[in-house]
Amino acid sequence: MSANEVPMSKSLNIKQLRRRWQIIILQLISTASLILLMQRMTRLYGTCSDSFIESYGDSLYWCPAYEHTRGLRWFEQETGSLVLPDFLTGLDQTGEMTVAAPLILCFAITAAWIYALTRGDSTRKWVNIGAAVVFFAWMLLPFLISWITALNHPLNHIDHLWGPLLFVFELVFLGVVFAPVLAGIMGIWGLSKKFLTWTVGYYLTVIGIHAILTFEGITESVDLGLNPLPGQIGEATMWGGLVSPLALDLIEIAILLLLYLESGSAVISHLEYASLLPKDAKRDPDFVRQFENVVNGHLVHLIGVMSLVALTTAIALEFDDFLISTVGALSGGQWSGQVKESLELQLTYGKVISAGLFLVVVAGMRFILPWQRVTGIFETALLRFRSTET
Repeated sequence: MSANEVPMSKSLNIKQLRRRWQIIILQLISTASLILLMQRMTRLYGTCSDSFIESYGDSLYWCPAYEHTRGLRWFEQETGSLVLPDFLTGLDQTGEMTVAAPLILCFAITAAWIYALTRGDSTRKWVNIGAAVVFFAWMLLPFLISWITALNHPLNHIDHLWGPLLFVFELVFLGVVFAPVLAGIMGIWGLSKKFLTWTVGYYLTVIGIHAILTFEGITESVDLGLNPLPGQIGEATMWGGLVSPLALDLIEIAILLLLYLESGSAVISHLEYASLLPKDAKRDPDFVRQFENVVNGHLVHLIGVMSLVALTTAIALEFDDFLISTVGALSGGQWSGQVKESLELQLTYGKVISAGLFLVVVAGMRFILPWQRVTGIFETALLRFRSTET
């Protein structure tokens, strides 16, 4: 090693970078955001309506909500048994622990998939062929053996095909909740932007479909039993009167989506940059120092920007209340109090108008307050603080 080269353990080779604490922290942040996102989605979109539950009484019921145990129990009642054991699907647990075993299974599948990626093309080819052969052998061999050895018996050999078909349907019930989690974990630790964006698109699709199926005009014609979100955003009682409990749940889902996608994509972008560097530059002290500064800065900006986004979103949702209170304090009339108690402002489109007013005011304030200079002051102070630490 020459005098102007860093040790191999600190170089910008991909194998060494995968072990850097900054890269691991970004991947852990993305993974934790994904798991918390699944938990928030299940809590908000995973229940059936009270009227639907009451209509079934004490019998098992199922509605297309974002939750897997209810569908599997209903499927077990309809078919008599499940192919997958209860400990693997979480049916033997209650509450939050129902997702523990499927999550462990997702991590195990991801580990096996990443291991297969590190092998040669021929190995991956034979793994895919072997999995397909095992599945079709499980599906067809019992049927063929029973049909050949019992030709004179009644033609009931079709029963041997139900096991694999039931297995596929059980995977569908599990996949509704855990397919995006599996794809997300593969995207984070397998460095696949395609899986990262697919997961985000899946969750946005679930939110959109739920909004359509719980729309009042739809439920009057076809009621699937989904529990609609409240029409009113609710009173702001959290964060010092900034957000309501429902608004907080929605903000958490949005922030977790952004945090998952941003931290996961950052790992891929940084590693792509390092992989494109010339071989000599990967051990150059200047390039290594620059890379570390970029990654450290990304971590700091990630936390700061996401916190700022959450705060400004909460302010935007209650900005109409701030404007009305300001006008009422200046005018002293009863108009502001009547408008403040208006039902329309608590509805969804009222909050959209509030956020739009916030954007208009912030955009107009750039003629009074130079936002770029203000952010530049904070950036300079942060750089000075980091330089004094180093």
